[in-house]
Amino acid sequence: MPIVQNTTKPKILIVEDSYLTAEAVGDLVKKCGYEVAAAVGRVETGVEFLRQNEVDAAVVDIDLHGTASFPICNQLRQREIPFVFLTGYDKSYVIPPEFRGTVRLSKPVDDREFETALANLTPAQPIALHAERGNLVLDGLPPRASGLLEPQLERVTPAAEEVLETPGEDIAYVHFPVTGLISVRACSVRGRRIEMGLVGREGLTGAGILLGERCNLGVEMTVQHPGVMWRIPGRTLIELLPLDRDLQAHLLRAVHSFMSQVARNVLAVGCGTIEQRLARRLLMMSMRLGTRSLALTHEGLSRVLGVRRSGVTVALHMLESRRVIRARRNVIEVLDYAALIGEAGESCWTAADSRFDGLD
Repeated sequence: MPIVQNTTKPKILIVEDSYLTAEAVGDLVKKCGYEVAAAVGRVETGVEFLRQNEVDAAVVDIDLHGTASFPICNQLRQREIPFVFLTGYDKSYVIPPEFRGTVRLSKPVDDREFETALANLTPAQPIALHAERGNLVLDGLPPRASGLLEPQLERVTPAAEEVLETPGEDIAYVHFPVTGLISVRACSVRGRRIEMGLVGREGLTGAGILLGERCNLGVEMTVQHPGVMWRIPGRTLIELLPLDRDLQAHLLRAVHSFMSQVARNVLAVGCGTIEQRLARRLLMMSMRLGTRSLALTHEGLSRVLGVRRSGVTVALHMLESRRVIRARRNVIEVLDYAALIGEAGESCWTAADSRFDGLD
């Protein structure tokens, strides 16, 4: 995705009631070479912002806290500002006739589809001078470290349940997820597994290499959610690390952040109920993927949480009865983020969990 070095980047307004989704959409907007004008989550806020500010285009969620966003769309149309819908609703949602021709993107949105939609809304952009990768670790690299690492990166899309690292084996590749999600699991000799943590666009795999070992640290790394990732051969990274101390220090900060996540996960396992642990797991996955709709099964959740399937089913029903989530076949939709954080409780969710880049 290009970063355009241009002081007059088109300004994109994000209309989205979920803070986490708005953050993810903002990242996509920036990766496509544009500037985020603002993110608004309520109809009255959006209308007022448009009255006082200039924007070049907008990405609009159809529903904002139960209220249709069409008054904002009317403002956009009156000012001849192009926009697209980005929504989790299917085509059965009734849209006024005047907006039915508007491009409609579905959550979770594909990066290329999103980039194409923005390109069609705004004037052609100048040629990019360098590329942003979409992974927070890669995008935060110091210039010299970036110059060493980025030419060696390969873009891949591993399949769901593909094993990227196996306990005790040499690390073939270090992965940097963008839209994919990796489950890190501890394994017993008899094949039992429990999830230790998740690695999304904030992190990387291959911690063993950064800690001076060629082999895996005794965990299994499996693709939880298929998506785009960058990877570099483990041997290549080993050769690059001595060339720049800043490179290793920067990558180790991501390892430190993951270790902090593991510590909080252990606390949740020891102190939380199944409902609380489930709420934590849904929040962690949703914030990393930037979507309310999560492709999950009861069986899959029971495996990663290390509990019986029946316990997961009961916990899901309890959260659904309180209108925190909606569970459909193989999909769980988060309805209320604030309520879900409340369900997780202080043992299973802290302020540190709400920011997950860990690179400051």
